[in-house]
Amino acid sequence: MVLRRLLPHFLAIFCLSLAGPPAALSQGQDSTPGERYRLIMAEMLPGVYDNMNQYMFDGRRGLAEQDRHKRMRTEISRIDAPNFGGDAFLWVNSFKENDQDKSTYRIATLESGGSPDTFVMRHYFSDAKSLSENELKILKPEDLRRTEGCDYIFKRRASQFRGQQLDKACRFEWEGQRVYTQNEIELSETGLWFVDHKYVVASGERITGVASAEPFWLERARKFHCYADVPGVGGGLDIPFERFDDMTLYDKGDLGWFDTKLSEKRTLGVMLQAVTWHVNNEKDGDFNRDSLVLAVMEKMPDGTVKEHGYAFGEKDATRIGVNLKWMLANCAIVPRGEARPEM
Repeated sequence: MVLRRLLPHFLAIFCLSLAGPPAALSQGQDSTPGERYRLIMAEMLPGVYDNMNQYMFDGRRGLAEQDRHKRMRTEISRIDAPNFGGDAFLWVNSFKENDQDKSTYRIATLESGGSPDTFVMRHYFSDAKSLSENELKILKPEDLRRTEGCDYIFKRRASQFRGQQLDKACRFEWEGQRVYTQNEIELSETGLWFVDHKYVVASGERITGVASAEPFWLERARKFHCYADVPGVGGGLDIPFERFDDMTLYDKGDLGWFDTKLSEKRTLGVMLQAVTWHVNNEKDGDFNRDSLVLAVMEKMPDGTVKEHGYAFGEKDATRIGVNLKWMLANCAIVPRGEARPEM
């Protein structure tokens, strides 16, 4: 009797199993590797990158002028630009040219394409001196300059991404002659590398880039919030001092200046740099360890800049300070107002 009562239920379950699982419980289809890697790079790409260490050590090594890299800072931020797809970024390169500060603007997009293992970065160049949020929302690809054949095909290589242009496919007019480029971009968690080499189509001669063809090496920069006290109060002493606050410095050689008012009139500065050594400078060939450096500077009446001293610590430190007694400086990634109590 019990078996007869349960038989209809067993039959119903059996029929459902033949029909397969409900759609809501079905497994998703695998994406291509390229689609997954595109999502990862889209998260890694935004940031501030700077080749201060490369620039500094090119000079320190006494390289010939044609082998030295100019100072370059690149800021990449995700933007809301609906006409450029879901992965669009504002890419700004800042540098000096003929002793003048100059910046170039482009929109970079990441899109699926190529083989299953790859994805594509496209660059759309702007002649504008800036691009506001409102402009980006209505901007269209046809409003900017993009040359067919100049896209970068990206692949993952271990812990970094490498993008290359197709061989001699990127061709255009530049300074009155027909040229092609063979450019590359590499991105890791620590930095951005790129080469910008132009070749004359007629002769194959390379006419841009350093003579050695070494890429620009821009390290990822961290933003610190800094302040300075004059004099550098310490030991619980209750004496008058001036505080110079709200200095935002990236750890790639940024320098913040301020003028004292209450004490002797002076122009003082705080410089922050995470130093990646390109050479060794230790007795008996010992290894130089990278450091985070906080230096105190001053503009002298004769126009020279004097370095009064500096403190240094681990390169990846999140806070650093120096107290020369007549001045104190402190820099931290977390602003003082956001620091939370801890044991």
